[in-house]
Amino acid sequence: MSQDAYLNISGGAKITKLFNKKHSGDKEYDKRLFEQYKLYVELADRISQRRSLANSFFITANVALLTVASWFQEDFGNYMYLVSAIGVILALFWFFGIRSYGQLNSGKFKLIHEIEKQLPLNLFSYEWNLLGNGKSYKLYWPLSHVERVVPWLFIILYIALSIFVKLGKIDVGVETIATSYECIK
Repeated sequence: MSQDAYLNISGGAKITKLFNKKHSGDKEYDKRLFEQYKLYVELADRISQRRSLANSFFITANVALLTVASWFQEDFGNYMYLVSAIGVILALFWFFGIRSYGQLNSGKFKLIHEIEKQLPLNLFSYEWNLLGNGKSYKLYWPLSHVERVVPWLFIILYIALSIFVKLGKIDVGVETIATSYECIK
């Protein structure tokens, strides 16, 4: 891609010109380009950090929800449907958040790869190529693939708990806990 080429953006978005002007051999331009590149790589890293914090939040929120639900031992069945509904909604927000962060990071790295074509080394592009572009599980298994499964596991858990409560398979009362404790001894 030359400096005057356009970046192809999918999804029907307007095609946007990446580089503003042609500059051959302009050292000041090269310096500014490299500074913008470093800044953009830092921004991509910050997106990954925010994504990690969001994952921590949603894991904590789901565990807290289940913990609070367990405090109502004698009325567990009565609250389980509400807990499940809240949990499913929370997990769906989590899933769509992960997807959004993934799309944002993917776009940022496509842009980083284009900028690298103007730099002496294509470090990120080369690394991504060595890793099979994320398509070979033998070379690299993207964390985002694992990440997207976790919210669905929570959704399955919430639905299963609701079904078990409906079928009467879960009776978490004081007697059940005492019996379980005796079995452990």
